[in-house]
Amino acid sequence: MRPPHPDPLPGGEREKEGERANASLPVVASLEGEVRDSIQQTLRQLERMPERPAKPVPQAAEPPKPPAPPPIGAMDLAGWAGDDFNRTREALQRALDTAQGRARVEAQIALVRFLLARAMDEEGRAALETAASLSPAPDQRYALRILGDAFRALDREDAPDDNLFVQLPAGAMPDHHVWRSVALAPTRWTTAKEGLPIALRRLLDYPADLRSRLLTTLAAAADEAGDSTALNLIVLEMITVDSKGMADGRLDYFRGRLAELKATPDAALERYDAAAGLRRGPFARRAEVRAIELRRNLGRLDEDGAIKALEALRFAWRGDDVETDALAALGGAYARSGRTDAALDIFGLLGRRFGATARGRDALAAGRTLLTAVLDRLERSPPGGLYALALQARHGRLVTLVDGPDGGLRLRLATLLLRDGYGLEATRILHALTEGATGPRRAELGATLARSLIDGGREGEALDVLARTGGSALEPALAERRALLRADALLGDGDTVRALDALRGLGGAEAARLRAKGLFAAGEWRAARSAFAELAATGAEPTADDLALQGLSAYLAGDAEGLRGFGPAQRARLAGTRWAGLLDALAPPPADGPLRAESVERDLAAATALDRLARGWRKSP
Repeated sequence: MRPPHPDPLPGGEREKEGERANASLPVVASLEGEVRDSIQQTLRQLERMPERPAKPVPQAAEPPKPPAPPPIGAMDLAGWAGDDFNRTREALQRALDTAQGRARVEAQIALVRFLLARAMDEEGRAALETAASLSPAPDQRYALRILGDAFRALDREDAPDDNLFVQLPAGAMPDHHVWRSVALAPTRWTTAKEGLPIALRRLLDYPADLRSRLLTTLAAAADEAGDSTALNLIVLEMITVDSKGMADGRLDYFRGRLAELKATPDAALERYDAAAGLRRGPFARRAEVRAIELRRNLGRLDEDGAIKALEALRFAWRGDDVETDALAALGGAYARSGRTDAALDIFGLLGRRFGATARGRDALAAGRTLLTAVLDRLERSPPGGLYALALQARHGRLVTLVDGPDGGLRLRLATLLLRDGYGLEATRILHALTEGATGPRRAELGATLARSLIDGGREGEALDVLARTGGSALEPALAERRALLRADALLGDGDTVRALDALRGLGGAEAARLRAKGLFAAGEWRAARSAFAELAATGAEPTADDLALQGLSAYLAGDAEGLRGFGPAQRARLAGTRWAGLLDALAPPPADGPLRAESVERDLAAATALDRLARGWRKSP
């Protein structure tokens, strides 16, 4: 218990305080009423106001996009090249030796521009590396990148997507159209020729050496694409310019190619012979090769004569700088004439040259042409040879290099290896192709790989491949093929129940054959006998295995009449296979009666057949 709190106010003061509180009560009550009225009025106003839409949820701000690179300006290539080569180069070198800081980078950029205008690509790349090591400013780095992309286009690069001349819109700048067309020409001619008229007009003002290089690149791309209209425009400019770069036979060569595209072979031969008469330079040799090939196609030169001419051309070429077109043509002639060993040697030589020369693109194209000729020859040859295995074992890496993105040549080689019985090498190629493919192409290659694995007794791996390469949007034919392969792999793996379930709803001869084999593996003899007998109704011709399994099913089911139903045609089908003599061994014994010579001979023949059958099964289980 606590004592009561003492009253801090005396009696008189406490009475006065009570009177003041009673006097303030009306004022407080009046304030409460006003506040209540104000609140009610506000609520009535809010009820009469329309509902406001909810505020949108604030979204995260997008990261700022990097600023677009500035447009590429005009190029004064004639001024960069100068009138006199030695004098201009000495002046640029003096300026480079005396400059410091930013001015030194500018002097190096001027040297790179001079080398580009003179089409000196190797020296230009070295000068670019030197300029990059001088710590250039951002604007100088951008100028160096433009020059570097120009040198890449001059070298006919395979992947021009990151080239500034391709990324940025060309607009009305003629120089941009020139370098964009040159950069795209080797790989995307359809897009490259869109700016061809502007590019050809601008090239008239370019220095002679650079103009010759760029016109040659455009002409080679138009020739490869078979675009006679564009090639005609380029050849006309070559004739109009008449620069010293055209004196090595390239003008006559491309005029001959244009005549071939226009189906005038005599005019083409005339131009080729004019170019070949120079006896120097790659275009003279290339024209001679084309003349030999054209005469062979026209029937004016037989295969042996073409081989002799190409061999003479090969040994006449200077030193180790063998022309790749001549090698490819010679290898193709070897392949067509059946000299596959010599063709493979030429193919290997092209591969060694691919790694040792700057003309890698030409070597690859020549190797692709030769490989196609070799595969054509091997596909026409009888199965069981060693040439497909030799091609994969000796030149497998080169086959991968020369093949296209779709892997068509490697797939043809894998098919040949499977045909000749070299499943291990074929599955390696198919594995690589499958892993690099996507979409329906991957599913199709996976089915081919699964078939080779099943034939090699590797059903578990085949099931794994089918599971990894499947898809939901497959064509019905491909989906059915993969389902049949899965059922076949399950049968080989011993899972009969799942195999029969996988075959549910599938029709056709192959599904019927697999279903019959599944019933035989499950011990359903009568059903298996009926399923094998119904194969003929599906339009499929029964194989030796089908007839043998049908006979075994009938024997195990106790159907003697079914065994007697095999005629001479079925017995002839079994002859020469591991099933030879099976029907005689399974034939029912003769009726009771006296022993006769023919019955003894039949029993001896059956015993001999059974012995032969057992020996065959022991050799190939």
